[in-house]
Amino acid sequence: NLEFCKDVIAQLEPKGVKFYDNLDEFLASGVQAISVCERNHLHGPVSIKALEAGVHVLCEKPMALTLPEAKQMIDTAKAKNLVLMIDQSQRYSKPHKKAREILQSGKLGKIYHIQTTFAHPGPEGWSKTSGWFFNKSISGFGPLADLGVHKCDLVRFLTGLEAVKIIAHKTTLEKPGDVEDNSQALVQFDNGALGTINTSWTCHGTEDNSFSAFCENGVLRLSVEPNAPVVVYHKDSKEREVYDVGEIVANTETKWTLGVIQDFVDAVLGRKPNPIPGEEGYKALEMVIAMEQSIETNQWVELPLKV
Repeated sequence: NLEFCKDVIAQLEPKGVKFYDNLDEFLASGVQAISVCERNHLHGPVSIKALEAGVHVLCEKPMALTLPEAKQMIDTAKAKNLVLMIDQSQRYSKPHKKAREILQSGKLGKIYHIQTTFAHPGPEGWSKTSGWFFNKSISGFGPLADLGVHKCDLVRFLTGLEAVKIIAHKTTLEKPGDVEDNSQALVQFDNGALGTINTSWTCHGTEDNSFSAFCENGVLRLSVEPNAPVVVYHKDSKEREVYDVGEIVANTETKWTLGVIQDFVDAVLGRKPNPIPGEEGYKALEMVIAMEQSIETNQWVELPLKV
């Protein structure tokens, strides 16, 4: 939004903040690290150009619109010995961290089934320039990637499982443009478990960012029950255990408060390892691409995909 940018520039230029309207000039200015917050179709090209110029990159999700482009980002970062971190910010929410701790402790035993949904009224509710979300040539997908890439990443992050087979369907019921506004996928994981990943831009009056895992020794529910961010039901004791770790705030807190940018800076400075390298963003994108391939062919799609 040009008017919005002009307003920001007018406020910050007097404070010494410099603005560029040419990417090549910006990358040649001596900048050492950038955050790529462009529209989806530019995530890959801008990141690759920056990495080729020797600049570290924190890239928004989805990291690219195609797997070859995502692979080029990863390969370029490796060749240049640079940090490529993907902003899968929901990993930073306290409920997600607690759920991961519980599931990976092994006390609930084998995971049998997963249900997860990310649904809200649509991007026009929070974005002043939401029009591009509904243009497939720019966004690549509707909620399948806008929200689904979060859930694909979170399933892997929370459980440690990998998808081996996916079948999916999508539809457009309300939104303009040429992308879906609802999607649903059935996933088989490498331990034999099944899971559903649902996304929607037509969830009015509320938001659903839930996750449930039905396991050998009990059930974990995340953002399912009111006033109980993380709940565990134990099979033998019948105990209901509530972890009051706060609500999911990854979409509303600033990246500084969450720790995303601090972790990126620390990785660039060599203080700690890169917590979400390009390979992690690739895996989430691969699941989304597999869903799209399944929708197009009306068949199961096996992972990993050939690139």
